[in-house]
Amino acid sequence: MLVSVVRIGFILSWLTVFFIPKQTVKRYLPSSIMAALLVMTTVFIGSHYNAWEVKSGGTKTRIYNILSVILGPFSVGTLWILRLTYGKFWLYVLINFIQNLIYANPILNYLDKIRFIKYVSFTRIHHMIASMSYALIVYGFQSFLEKPVSDYSD
Repeated sequence: MLVSVVRIGFILSWLTVFFIPKQTVKRYLPSSIMAALLVMTTVFIGSHYNAWEVKSGGTKTRIYNILSVILGPFSVGTLWILRLTYGKFWLYVLINFIQNLIYANPILNYLDKIRFIKYVSFTRIHHMIASMSYALIVYGFQSFLEKPVSDYSD
């Protein structure tokens, strides 16, 4: 029951997007999707190698749990962090570091306690390295998208 409440809460994080201007959502949505794809790839690879366990229920429930995290607060968080920090690289890095530290410790401990997800061979240090790497990739991707297209026609 508690897992379902957490899953619904994660999906409801999308309601905060209504507080971001529509144009800003359009601007940062490709980078948010890119970040979600990076994490999904890691999840599929890590699941194959038993890096973590998604504990509750059968395969369908496990997939819902993982997708609720990736497509919920992770994607929305990426939109918010880009909206608030893009163009200020060191602030972006600092905010991502703090957010990943919070997830790696108290939030992950709570999710383990309620039998939502548990890291097995993937440690919190691995989480921080992977997350910060993804943050840098996403920032680079957004920077690439922001560059104006040059006109090389003769």
